[in-house]
Amino acid sequence: MAERAIPPAVTRWAEIGALVAAGVAAALQFGKVAPSLLAIGADLGIGLGGAAGLLSVFALMAAGFGLPAGLVAARAGVRRVLLAGLWVLGAAGLAAAAAPGPVLLYACRVAEGAAFLAVVVSAPTLVAARAAAADRSLAMTWWSAFMPSGIALGMLMAPLVEGLGWRAAWAVMALLPWAAALAAGVLLPPSAGRPAEGGAGVRVRVAALWRARLPFFVATAFAGYAVVYFGIAGFLPARLVEGFGLSLPLAGLAGAAAALFNIAGNLAAGRLLRRGWQAPALVMAAGAAMTLLSAGTFTLPFSLPLTVAAALLASGIGGVIPASLFSLAPRSVADPALTGPALGLVVQCNNIGSVLAPLAIASMARIDWALAALPLLAAGAALLLLARPLRRIG
Repeated sequence: MAERAIPPAVTRWAEIGALVAAGVAAALQFGKVAPSLLAIGADLGIGLGGAAGLLSVFALMAAGFGLPAGLVAARAGVRRVLLAGLWVLGAAGLAAAAAPGPVLLYACRVAEGAAFLAVVVSAPTLVAARAAAADRSLAMTWWSAFMPSGIALGMLMAPLVEGLGWRAAWAVMALLPWAAALAAGVLLPPSAGRPAEGGAGVRVRVAALWRARLPFFVATAFAGYAVVYFGIAGFLPARLVEGFGLSLPLAGLAGAAAALFNIAGNLAAGRLLRRGWQAPALVMAAGAAMTLLSAGTFTLPFSLPLTVAAALLASGIGGVIPASLFSLAPRSVADPALTGPALGLVVQCNNIGSVLAPLAIASMARIDWALAALPLLAAGAALLLLARPLRRIG
C-alpha cells in the first residue's frame, strides 16, 4: 500500500497514541455489553441468550467483510475511513442507547459493527505506516492491547450501568469515539493514509494473499484465540452474578481486572519478542495454558476465589497471543503491499471467533455453566493445531 512504501525515519508516537486511543474507543462499544447483559435481558424481555446476541451481531460485519474492508480502505484512504468510522460509531451508539425495542437495538448494533470494522482495519495500517522500521514491532504491540483496553473500560462502567441504567451508561460511552475522531483528525496529517493509486487490483492481491498461505494460519489461529478470550471477556460478569451471587459492580471489577491482565500479557509479549523469544512458540505455550484455565473459569462452581483466579490467569497469559500474532502478520507476506489485506484478514477471523463464542457459550450456559467450557476447549485445541505452521515464518 502506498502509505507503507516509504517508512518515516522517526516514529510518530503521538499519532500512534491517537490511533490506539481510537481503537480503544471502538473496542469499548463491544465491552459495554458484558456488564449490561442481565439489565438488557430483563429490560427488553429477551433474557441472557437474546442479550448475548448483541455481542455477536456487533462483530458480524467484521466477520464477513474484514478482508474486503482492508482492500477498500486502501483505495478510499485509511485516514478518511478511520475518521468516518469513528463518527458513525458514536452516532450509532447514541441511537442504540435510545432504542425502544430489541429489533432497533440489534439494527444499531449492526451499524456499530460496520463502523467498528472501519476503525480496526484502518487504524493498524496507519500504526504500521507512522512507525519507523525499527519501532514497528513495538508499535504493533501497543496496538494489540486496544481490544482488552476497551473491554476493561466497559467492565469499569458496571457501577454506571447499575446507578444510571444501561441506556444512560451507553449514551456516555458513545461520546468517546467522537472525542477520538477529533484527536486523530488534529494529529494525523491529511497526507497520512492517502488513497492507493494504481497498483495491483483486488483480485490480484487476494490471489497473492492466498498463495502466501501463512497469513491464513495467522488469522485462523487468531479466531481460536478470540473464542477463548471472548468467552471470558463476555461472560465473566454474568457467570459471577448468576453462579456466585456477586453484585454487578464487583463482577464488573473482576471482568475489568481480567482485561487489565490481558493488557499486561500483550505488553509482556513485546518484551519477550524483543529479547529473542519466538512468536510461534509463545502462541502455542500461552494457548495451552489459556485454554485449560479458561475452562476452569466455568467448571469451578465451588470456589469464587479459584474461579476469579483462573479467569485472571487465563486472560493474562492469553494476552501474549494477540501481540505475537500481530507481530507475525506483516512477516507472513513477502510483499509489504499485502500487509493491510493480511491485517484485514486477521480482523475478519478475530471477529468470526467473537461471533461464534457468545452463541456457543450462551447455549451451553443455559443448560449448565460448566458446559460452557466445551466450546473453549475445542477452540483452544484448534488454536494449537493452527499455530504449528507458523514456525515456518522467518
